[in-house]
Amino acid sequence: MIKKNLLFITFFATKLIFAQNEVLDKYPYGQDFYVGGVNQLTKEMVMVVKEKKLLPCEKSEERYNVQILVHENSTINYVKDFDTLEIQKNKCAFDFSRKIIPHLKKWMPAKVNGKFIGAIAKIEINPFYLVNSKDDPSKNEKKGPTFKKGIKTFGFEVKSIFERFVKKNEDKRALLTFVVNENGEMEDFKIEGDFFDYEKKDIINSLSRIKGKWNPATFNNIPIRAKITQPIFQQFDLQRELEDQDKIMDQNFHDNRYR
Repeated sequence: MIKKNLLFITFFATKLIFAQNEVLDKYPYGQDFYVGGVNQLTKEMVMVVKEKKLLPCEKSEERYNVQILVHENSTINYVKDFDTLEIQKNKCAFDFSRKIIPHLKKWMPAKVNGKFIGAIAKIEINPFYLVNSKDDPSKNEKKGPTFKKGIKTFGFEVKSIFERFVKKNEDKRALLTFVVNENGEMEDFKIEGDFFDYEKKDIINSLSRIKGKWNPATFNNIPIRAKITQPIFQQFDLQRELEDQDKIMDQNFHDNRYR
């Protein structure tokens, strides 16, 4: 009971402080929180990373969404993040953000009815991107993964595998996702939708045996992991259903005729 009361008091006090300072939980539509906009902010973050010779995280996909309270006088504070699990999961990116933010000086407060007001800005910190970015981020080169035998060939393989598990003429929808890693190998298959768990397992086993390799995605010619999402669906075909019923009727007639 004591813990719950303390949490309530802390939350209530935070709300009071925000209310007294008229803080918005996000910037009004169309307003920038940094001079020059997000592009200039990114450019300056890249510059700080290179000047401080910061190193990327061990996991290239690690990133952290930092929230900054920009006061009406353009000073800033971090917004407390209570999601300790997410922080721990992305600890490297979290620490990375703390090394960059203090060097950024061109914050802009929100403006409402001609008056400056505090507001919360949300920024994604992606260490891999910032470390390997060109000085001008607008010139970065990104390429998606490609199947070496051609995407049509891969699509045919996927279609053939799923069709083996569709036994009825019915509406059936699923979502296939997987990752092409830095070595051009497929991994982390997931299937969501109209299939039983045992079917999903068999489908994934078949997908993992597709022959052929991928050219991995690249960022400024550096191989990176890329997630691919592919919707899978089959629509009920009335004409096919009628034809199947006719075949059944013909077969029944044939069987009865020769009894």
